[in-house]
Amino acid sequence: MPGRARANGEGSIFPYRNGFAAYVWVEKPDGKRGRKWVYDKTREEVHDKWIKLHGQAKAGPVATRSPTVREYAGYWLREIVKPNLAPGSYVTYEVAVRLYLVPGLGRKRLDKLRVSDVQTWINEVRRTCQCCAQGKDERRKAAQRRCCALGRCCQDLPSATSVTHLRTVLRTLLSQAITEGLITRNVASLVKLPAVRKRKRKAWTSDEARRFLESARADDDPLYAA
Repeated sequence: MPGRARANGEGSIFPYRNGFAAYVWVEKPDGKRGRKWVYDKTREEVHDKWIKLHGQAKAGPVATRSPTVREYAGYWLREIVKPNLAPGSYVTYEVAVRLYLVPGLGRKRLDKLRVSDVQTWINEVRRTCQCCAQGKDERRKAAQRRCCALGRCCQDLPSATSVTHLRTVLRTLLSQAITEGLITRNVASLVKLPAVRKRKRKAWTSDEARRFLESARADDDPLYAA
């Protein structure tokens, strides 16, 4: 037995699996009472979460079950991203959530999300034609369809940079969930990603740059002055 199960005044903190757990009786959003649990590796970390949870319980109703990725992503976009980031950043996150995170991981509970779940999802995104998956060709008018809707997959695979961005979005979402005490680790940080290859760029020679500028001047290019 590793020491005392509970310190004086803690009451509801005790060893659990490879760490500690605690609960507080709270009023749920439906008006009923229930236990809200918190977990972490050390008693001190659980105690801090336990104190914070008491404060939340006094402030108002507290949900006692872990939300799914879909549910939490909706809250995260609405209450965390939209009020605090630039509109462009919100749009970028919203698209990643709507087109990738929710279809792939939306039904998973946050507290049950595993590294293998995220790794499998990332790998599936990498090898899936997004024109097929998102119905891009199908949304075109019948006369304008040219690939996936006609059975000729265009292999519109996401780049390594795009896949890295998706991992970043999920990692940011899970970091907020950790801050709010819903989970204890960020599984998105542990997945393997393809290396992002930097393109080799070749600078123009002086003669090439001169010919370009002379051509722009001869064509009255409005950006020539710049």
